[in-house]
Amino acid sequence: MTSLIEPAHDDRPRRRHGLPPIGLWWPMLERPLQREVLENLHAPLRAVVVRRIFELCELDDAPVPRMGMRLGPNERAYIAGWMHAVDWD
Repeated sequence: MTSLIEPAHDDRPRRRHGLPPIGLWWPMLERPLQREVLENLHAPLRAVVVRRIFELCELDDAPVPRMGMRLGPNERAYIAGWMHAVDWD
């Protein structure tokens, strides 16, 4: 199941260096970090979470954004679909 939201609904400025595709890192992200993200899907991600995402995607040589990284609407839609498909405790 794929859900896409039109970019016009997201009025935030686009970053040159964003997060890798969520389908790569979300399934591998450790449960405590997943829970942290799920607490507020609109909150900025902590630097340790962003760094872990880049490590999971083997992007160690890529510049890791320091502040203000947030999930976009497509990433939030992915997580919503994932929560329906997975037995989340």
